[in-house]
Amino acid sequence: MSASSQTPQRPVPLHKATLPQTEFVDSSGDVWQPAGHNGRGELVLACPSPQEQRDAGEGASYPWTLREVQSAFGPLIARSAVAL
Repeated sequence: MSASSQTPQRPVPLHKATLPQTEFVDSSGDVWQPAGHNGRGELVLACPSPQEQRDAGEGASYPWTLREVQSAFGPLIARSAVAL
């Protein structure tokens, strides 16, 4: 057998891993959905339908990271199609 040049994968704690179609519900009941990753590789979330329409704002959306949403609107509850 030849030696593999692949980098070994490190396990990710389940509470940090996101499952496919994971959404996050914040403390006010707004639903945040994954919207890609920023340049640092952090998960970016979007809240396309906030309960308070004035929170929707105008123009381009700020790229909220999961960490920022948790800090500003947490605690967050993750839910996915797997859990439904």
